[in-house]
Amino acid sequence: MKRTNKHVENTKEQIQNTLQTLTNLGLSRTTKNPIYVQDEQYSTLTWDNHIAGRHNSGRAFTTLNQYVSIYETGAYHSILFDGSILRVFFKFHKNILVQESLLFWPAPIIIPEEDIDELGIREAVNTYLSMQNSTTTELKMRSPVRLDFDPISKTPKHPETHLHMQHSECRMSVNRPWCFNTFIRFIFCNFYPNIEINALRELEPLNYSGFELQRNAILSI
Repeated sequence: MKRTNKHVENTKEQIQNTLQTLTNLGLSRTTKNPIYVQDEQYSTLTWDNHIAGRHNSGRAFTTLNQYVSIYETGAYHSILFDGSILRVFFKFHKNILVQESLLFWPAPIIIPEEDIDELGIREAVNTYLSMQNSTTTELKMRSPVRLDFDPISKTPKHPETHLHMQHSECRMSVNRPWCFNTFIRFIFCNFYPNIEINALRELEPLNYSGFELQRNAILSI
């Protein structure tokens, strides 16, 4: 069996350690460690039952059904305290990062965890949605956020590192691929600004090599 390369091992450990930190801080309802897959060419960190095209964002990006489907099939790495989803994918060739996808899907509606346990996510969402009106505070209009690194598909309209928001074809250029900790800091800083926890600000980043820094990127971290 091939020995795991340094970047893969460090990335796997970083994800596992930070997921445990989120649990210890009460910021995660449940976590699942990344699944390691290796073949002759690539080493991959992914999620349970990952099949290309299934439970990915794609054309279903921003749809309520896709959020529910990811949740109920366990195609995630963390369900946060408010029901939001975290999921990651890293692919390496030898010691070089060749692809990544980091997903944050904010919960569209705030549902107590005990109701989800009792009813199941789909029935709980249907029940709570039926109770909402235009003055509700439980229903949240928030877009999923997905950071992709995909140099093979690079074009002027498809930067090799980009951030999706609001629409599957929205791609805002990012200066470089992010490690899991950088992504977590970005999410909590921008989407949970009222949470001030030193342990999150102190998360150590990993630096990946083998890519071209996009100096004119919209987002630079």
